[in-house]
Amino acid sequence: MSEKKKKDLLHPETFFLPPLKMILTFFDKEARQREKEKNDAAGAAENQEKATEKDVEKLIEKLSEKDE
Repeated sequence: MSEKKKKDLLHPETFFLPPLKMILTFFDKEARQREKEKNDAAGAAENQEKATEKDVEKLIEKLSEKDE
């Protein structure tokens, strides 16, 4: 086997190139900011829904106590 083939077999990871989209996304600050804002908005809506659900449960408990 030649020296070049032996060298290539020892270090196959040296030939890996990530997709261009992956590299460009890493350097795209605006895209990361938009993604963060979208996730924050989704989290806020979920928290609001949980708070409303808790309020409804408390009201139901209060009404059931008054009935007794």
